[in-house]
Amino acid sequence: MTLINYLLRTVKKNKLDFFLNLIGLSVAMVVFIFVTMYVQNEVTFDSYHKNADRIFRITTSLTSPAGQATDMALANPPFVQFLKDECPEIEEFACVETEGSDAITYNENEYKNLNIREATPSIFKLFSYPSILGNSSNFLTAPNTIVLTESLSKNIFGKSSPIGEKLTIGKKDYEVTGVIADLPTNTDLQFSALIPSDFNGTGEIFDWGDYYVYIQSINSDVSGLNSKIERITDEKYTDLLSGIGGFKLVHHLQPLKNIHFENTLLADTPKGNKANVYIFSVVALLILLIAGINYTNLSLAQLEKRDREFSIRKTIGCGKRWIFYHIIGESILNVLIASAISLILSIFLLSYFNELFAKKFDIISILKLILPLLSVFLAFGILTGIYPAFKTTKTTTNRQPGFGMFGKSLVTFQNVIAIVMIAGLFMIWNQVHYMRNADLGFDKEQLLAISLPQEPEKFPGKEVLRQEFSSIPEISGLAFGGGGTILGNTGNWMKTIMAVKDETGNEVQFVLNQPQIDEKYIELFGIELLKGRNFSTELSKESEEAVIINESYAGIMGWDDPIGKILDETPKQKIVGLAKNFHFDALNNPIEPLKFRLLNGNPSYLFAKINPRDIPAIQQKWESIFSDQAFEFQFMDQHMASLYQKNETEMTIFSYLTIIAILISCLGLYGLASHFISNRTKEIGIRKVNGAKIEEVMAILNKGFIKWILIAFVIATPIAYYAMNKWLENFAYKTTLSWWIFALAGLLALGIALLTVSWQSWKAATRNPVEALRYE
Repeated sequence: MTLINYLLRTVKKNKLDFFLNLIGLSVAMVVFIFVTMYVQNEVTFDSYHKNADRIFRITTSLTSPAGQATDMALANPPFVQFLKDECPEIEEFACVETEGSDAITYNENEYKNLNIREATPSIFKLFSYPSILGNSSNFLTAPNTIVLTESLSKNIFGKSSPIGEKLTIGKKDYEVTGVIADLPTNTDLQFSALIPSDFNGTGEIFDWGDYYVYIQSINSDVSGLNSKIERITDEKYTDLLSGIGGFKLVHHLQPLKNIHFENTLLADTPKGNKANVYIFSVVALLILLIAGINYTNLSLAQLEKRDREFSIRKTIGCGKRWIFYHIIGESILNVLIASAISLILSIFLLSYFNELFAKKFDIISILKLILPLLSVFLAFGILTGIYPAFKTTKTTTNRQPGFGMFGKSLVTFQNVIAIVMIAGLFMIWNQVHYMRNADLGFDKEQLLAISLPQEPEKFPGKEVLRQEFSSIPEISGLAFGGGGTILGNTGNWMKTIMAVKDETGNEVQFVLNQPQIDEKYIELFGIELLKGRNFSTELSKESEEAVIINESYAGIMGWDDPIGKILDETPKQKIVGLAKNFHFDALNNPIEPLKFRLLNGNPSYLFAKINPRDIPAIQQKWESIFSDQAFEFQFMDQHMASLYQKNETEMTIFSYLTIIAILISCLGLYGLASHFISNRTKEIGIRKVNGAKIEEVMAILNKGFIKWILIAFVIATPIAYYAMNKWLENFAYKTTLSWWIFALAGLLALGIALLTVSWQSWKAATRNPVEALRYE
């Protein structure tokens, strides 16, 4: 109680300092709480499964004789069944479809944008999916059954039990046999429902499908099992691979808990960013450190005022040890008050955090962290109080009040952090702006992509659609495309691994994109043909034989002039055109080889050149043709911009963190300015009595701060340069690291610092000098 009463009296005397400390500490702790939640969520992906340490995903690597490897997240279920029979170390395995259905129909209501995957019943043996309704041991054992997640069940059936109800997916009806709890956010394999897989334990080991395959080992050490699988794989695939000239296929065991951050595999699930985990962790710690420096500086700034108080306490019997622990106790108490406020603020701001980080945390997520957070904050309180306590109890006749070089070094360090973060923010903004405004090599403006129905009975035919939509005067051009022709959405599902010989006879291996387009597509998109010609429907075998490749494809094969080259495929294909490289994916990635083929069959998309204001005209035509089909469309410029949504989200998060760091740094500068100016009050009074002007006094007072900012700028610039260079390595196409970024960061830091201290300088410079010299 004595400490609390004393704190109340101190607050009463120094309200401003107390609230500056409280605000800085509380805001820093809110950032630390949220980043801790984010980091814990990211690093514990799939750890909730009971046997997570013994679950592995089987991946596949195809290596050319030249050593080029293509790694895939897929595996062959029949071969894994063979492995299980041969390897007693494998207790169980499960197969899950890589891509599933996205729509369910129930009582004439359609539920879209779902994630419904095929899976084998053994998935419920490997993974810990709590059952809410039904017996998990019977899930997916019968054909045409479905297991729902709790949220999907409530969305369709409300509070009613779905067991026994029939749902329609495509043309098949599925009976609901179970409901499981919603999957946590930190799981790599997301789905909203599961249906039985076609795989029944049999099949040729060479029959590949789009499946992720997981195994459960008898123990977590699979070094021996890995070697055994590699040997068996080599034996079984030797004959198959002998026909393509010495290629080697290898299966690897990928630990379940490693999947989230390993993003180099084809056909994989969405990945996390380990760099972001490191960056946000470091920034959160730095912000907490800045707040701690503020507390230390503001405490040091009060030492001169409290010297008389502590001297009196010493005369009445209080020893140095008591004073030392008393000051640390004050620090801990202040930190605990700030901790309580930060927890309350975190609860109120949770929805904004979830929206920003695309997470689904709840209050329980915060409450689970209370004990570890309190231990961190208690240690933080002790550390921030040690130096002021030591400074106060130091016995020396020439001790300078407040703080000297140590305190100045702390504030300089704060500004180093601020300048590095400001430079980083400018660099991120510059890169995102570059990617969004770069020349992509095609015309994306006013280009509309409309999703077409895939059911044959609902599709009236390309020529019918072309004739109907061409009658709309607002449309200046039309084209059709197959799956994967939405640029930037090529995904990994349409890609083919090519293993061929180049112009010099060397084996090359690469990933090839193979979209199908009609003869109007290249012209509509404004893709430049460097050599050769476009597709022509007037040639009888054009759809089977003719292809158009891009420069990247020609470059890998070593072709200066690829026109007329025959591709050794079935059927034989002839290159009739060479397209200039264009960005069909985000600029984060290099332009991959691409081969256009003439559309053969029903298209997936209709592309139209139309002004956004004329959408009602095309929608009206759509509804007259497809009365029961939703009009789903997207403009290509919006779609390409969406590829950088993740980068923009990172920029937004980093912006908030930078602003918070700057604001807290300003509090630190305020503490230093308060101490610095109070120590020179008499000097200022004497200067003013001798005729010094207000601007001259302010210049003298601000001069020291400018020096510390300049020192911070010199230290921060190489750090920021190195960090930004490392960050830019993540992008295949990037902006330049210009000098103005660092200069602007330094000027901004200087301007913010001067604004912070100039207010106090002005007050000191305009004060009546009589007040300072009254008692002299």
